[in-house]
Amino acid sequence: MFELKKLLTTPIVKVAAIATSSLIINVSPSQATITDSSTVPQANSSPKFLSQELQIVTDSSLIKPKIPDINPLTTKTLPTSVNFFNQSTQKPSHTPSTLNLADTSQVEWSPNSSAPVNSYSDNVVKPNSDFDEENTSTDESLGQINSVAQFSDVQPTDWAFQALQSLVERYGCIAGYPNGTFRGNRALTRYEFAAGLNACLDRINELIATAITDLVTKEDLTSLRRLQEEFSTELATLRGRVDALEARTSELEANQFSLTTKLFGNTIVQTNAYFSGDENAQANIQYLTFLGFLTSFTGRDLLVTGIGTTNTTFAETAPNNNGRNVGGTREGASNASSAGDLGNNFRIITLDYQFPLSDNLTVNLVAGNRYRFSPISLPRFAPYYVSGVGPVGSFAEAPPIFLIGAGSGVGLNYKVLDSTVINLSYLATFGDNSSFGGLFNGEYVASAQINYNPNPGLFLQFVYQHGYFYPGNFGFNNGQGFRGNGFVGTALANRFDDAGVLFDNASAVTTNAYSLGGYFALSPKVAIGGWANLIKARLLGTGDADIWTYSIQAAFPDLFRKGNHGGLIVGMEPTLTGVRSNIPYAPFKNDTSLHIEAYYAHRVSEKISITPSLTWITAPNQDADNQDIVIGGLRTTFSF
Repeated sequence: MFELKKLLTTPIVKVAAIATSSLIINVSPSQATITDSSTVPQANSSPKFLSQELQIVTDSSLIKPKIPDINPLTTKTLPTSVNFFNQSTQKPSHTPSTLNLADTSQVEWSPNSSAPVNSYSDNVVKPNSDFDEENTSTDESLGQINSVAQFSDVQPTDWAFQALQSLVERYGCIAGYPNGTFRGNRALTRYEFAAGLNACLDRINELIATAITDLVTKEDLTSLRRLQEEFSTELATLRGRVDALEARTSELEANQFSLTTKLFGNTIVQTNAYFSGDENAQANIQYLTFLGFLTSFTGRDLLVTGIGTTNTTFAETAPNNNGRNVGGTREGASNASSAGDLGNNFRIITLDYQFPLSDNLTVNLVAGNRYRFSPISLPRFAPYYVSGVGPVGSFAEAPPIFLIGAGSGVGLNYKVLDSTVINLSYLATFGDNSSFGGLFNGEYVASAQINYNPNPGLFLQFVYQHGYFYPGNFGFNNGQGFRGNGFVGTALANRFDDAGVLFDNASAVTTNAYSLGGYFALSPKVAIGGWANLIKARLLGTGDADIWTYSIQAAFPDLFRKGNHGGLIVGMEPTLTGVRSNIPYAPFKNDTSLHIEAYYAHRVSEKISITPSLTWITAPNQDADNQDIVIGGLRTTFSF
């Protein structure tokens, strides 16, 4: 403690600093605020000090200004006032860079998907004190004092009047309570006094730097120099505390992370009514539930775990081609059936871990993918095609090339430019089963793609894909060979390698597939796009086959009402267009079969949408002799 006698003999600046109350320091680049709870002694009494922790919440540091002899010109950004009263703490304004778990659509589908955001807990230490209720109020804001007369509890006859007058009217480094009180009946420690002194030193330095020399007298500078010498130890301690706090804050920014898992998903209830086509196709109601868990361990990585269940089955419509039963077509199948029939049992249907190797390179490890499309190789065709609220048909959601094969493997995403991403991936269908070749000696799909996305209204994509499939296992079936007829396309496009369909024996197949597609927003209300896929298949030891598919699409965001949208799709689902072989095979028809779909997604609320649709399939199963199929659909989607 310091001697009151010595302080009372020093100029008014010192005395005013002792007369302060309620001290916590909040330091920012522009202002230092100081408060403490203490009691100012009467003139004839000895000071009584309270031992109290000084708490600093800051992203800056206290700077000990060098007091010049008379009038040096220095340049600094300094506070305009010292707050001796506020006892509230402030949280750091900076937050660490983290991933965004809130945007699940980007994580699942975006061409340039990024990791999710995680929240973190503030580590702001609250002041340790036993203040009375009057002085611990945290909801009292401070006001700048322009005259000492504004203090209702400071009279002109008080010993502190002149000291406060100097600080308030000459230097402007005091603020008061909203009720117009000074609350000068508290004591403070040497450290707290040093903090107040430091702030006033900064304010006076600012006045000197702006050449307002008539406000800073030589006597004041002399007094301040003496105070600085008297409290040099305390000022140094304050600086040390701030430095330590800054170091700790930097460490927290670099290392602190709250492990967070984000749950998202949807349930689709699909009703289908067949107005024409095969007489065995009856109205039905089906559902698909998908739950996704997004987990980040470092703030930059992402673990995607997906589970799902469904009771969907396929209507075995138009099974004939050229008078032969080749199996029911999958044309017009809804996206509710895109996982196949899981028998109302939940299964893990995707497991994917993404992490960055650098700012531009991301690695994806896929432990299992049995649902729809691989997350490392497929962006949604358009930003309006969010799962469950876009097109009703599986065919319209994305290029069918992405349904050829799936499984376990690895992918690399390299951002060449902000607008351009190159993706390389390798997926093994039976990567989990050594008996079927495991990762490198069985079925696989290797792909390379370039995504060009300079702005939200333009997206272009080129894909090359090479694959190998066991006899009878080729199909647009997401790597599930037991689903011989696939999820989209004609039966011949999915089963040309099966025994008894075209050839007597099943054949292993290698493929070279190509896709070119994209979309363009003509306006905020209209977007157009499409794709064309060519699959060149070689039946090993048998012959070659060609499969074509294409689509032209239009989307109308905010149609009739904000948040709703409509769509129109015209295209040809995967169709076997030609076979070349020296071995005799069964003749087949390759009539052009069109998929024509119109839908309108109406948002009942933010999380519920209803989508009526109408789908028309001409010449189903690539045979004009088959009756056209017309499907009326009503889909209800619950998202969360």
